[in-house]
Amino acid sequence: AQLQSSAYSSWVKARENDDFASFAPSLQKCFDLAKEIAALQRTDENISLYSQMLDEFEMGMAASRIDELFGQVQEALVPLLGKVKSSPHKPDLSPLFPNAECGQETAEEGKGGFPINAQKELSRTLVTSLGYDPCHGRIDTSVHPFTMSFSPMDVRITSRFTTSEWLQGLMGTIHEGGHAMYEQSLGDSDTSLDTALSMGVHESQSLFWERHIGKGRPFWKFAGSVVRDVFRESGVEGFEYSDEELYRAVNGVDFKNLIRVDADELTYPLHVILRYGIERDVVEGTLDVDDIPKRWNEDMKSLLDVDVPNDKEGSLQDIHWSCMAIGYFPTYLLGAMMAAQLYHYCGLDVPDLEEKIVKGEFGDVKEWLKKKVHVHGRRYGSLDELLEREIGEKLNPDYFIRYLEGKYGEL
Repeated sequence: AQLQSSAYSSWVKARENDDFASFAPSLQKCFDLAKEIAALQRTDENISLYSQMLDEFEMGMAASRIDELFGQVQEALVPLLGKVKSSPHKPDLSPLFPNAECGQETAEEGKGGFPINAQKELSRTLVTSLGYDPCHGRIDTSVHPFTMSFSPMDVRITSRFTTSEWLQGLMGTIHEGGHAMYEQSLGDSDTSLDTALSMGVHESQSLFWERHIGKGRPFWKFAGSVVRDVFRESGVEGFEYSDEELYRAVNGVDFKNLIRVDADELTYPLHVILRYGIERDVVEGTLDVDDIPKRWNEDMKSLLDVDVPNDKEGSLQDIHWSCMAIGYFPTYLLGAMMAAQLYHYCGLDVPDLEEKIVKGEFGDVKEWLKKKVHVHGRRYGSLDELLEREIGEKLNPDYFIRYLEGKYGEL
C-alpha cells in the first residue's frame, strides 16, 4: 500500500510535468514487487510470472493464450485501419457537435450546447429501456463513469456529460448499464460463487450493450426518434438528423487520437495490444522500464500510424501501472472479443433479433445473457470454459474481426 501510494503520487507529478524519467524509479519498484508477489503466488514454476499476474484479473487465461488471440487481432486490424483511414467515404460527425466546435470541452447552454438535464433524461430513458432496473439502483453523475454493486438489489451507475457533445454521456451510461445488469442478475447467496467470473467477462457485458446494441444500426432505428424528441424539447436548434445519419456519426473513427479512454472501437484494441506487449516484456526482462517511452512511441506509429508528441499523452497517460494493476489491460480486449462472440450466438438463438431491437424490445436479449453468462457467477474456471460450456466454443477472435471488418468496411 505504501508503494502504491508513493508511486501514484510520483505518476501524478510526472504526468503534470511530462517527465517519465522522474517516474521510472517508482515504476521499476512496482514491477519488481509485482514479480515478487507473483513468484510467491504461483504453485508451479512452469507458470510464467506474467501469466500469474494475468490470473489476478482474468483467471485461467495464460500469456501464451492471450499472445495467440491478440496476434490474430493485430494481424487483421492494422491493415483494416489503414484501409478505413485511406477511404474517401467517412461518416459526417456534425450530428454530435452541431453549433459547437468539435472537441470543445464546454459550451453554454442555449448557445449551441446540449443541456445536461436533457442528456440525463435521454440516458435514463434508453438504459432503462435496455433492461437496467433503477428500482434496484441509482443513476448519477461523476467525473469518470463507474458501476458500484452492494448486492443484486442495489447496483448503482454513474456517467459524465458535457454540453459540447452528447454521445459520451449516453454511451457511458449504456456501458455502465451493461455492467450493472450483470450484477443485478447474479445470485444473492453472498458467496463467491455468486460474483462476476472475471474482469474480461464483466467487460464483455458492458461492451455487448454499448457496441453491439448501442452502436448498431437497428438500435438507431429505435433510438433516433427518442434522441430527436429529447433535444427538440430542450431547445437544441436544428437537430433533425435521420436515424442513418445518427448511426454513422456515432461510429466515426478518430485517426489522430492518442488517448486510450477516448478511442473508438476500431482503434481501441490496438491501444490495448500496445500496453499488453510492453508490460509483458518488462516482466519477462526483455524491455527496461527506462525504455518504455521509446517503445510506446514506436508501437503507436507502427500500430496506429500516430506520432506521440510527449509522454503525458503517451506512456504516462494511464494510472494502472502506478497502482500495480499489471495484467489488467488485456481484460478490455478479451471482453470486446467475447462480446462479439456472444452477439453472434445470441442472434442464432433469439428469433428476429434485429427486428426486436428496432422495436425497442430487449427482454429476450437480456434473458439470453442472463441464461448464458449472468446466473453462472464464478461456476466456471475461466472465460474460455464458460464460453465452451454455454455456447459450444472457446473465445474465438474471428467473430470480433468479422464484426469490425463488416461494420467499418461498409461505413
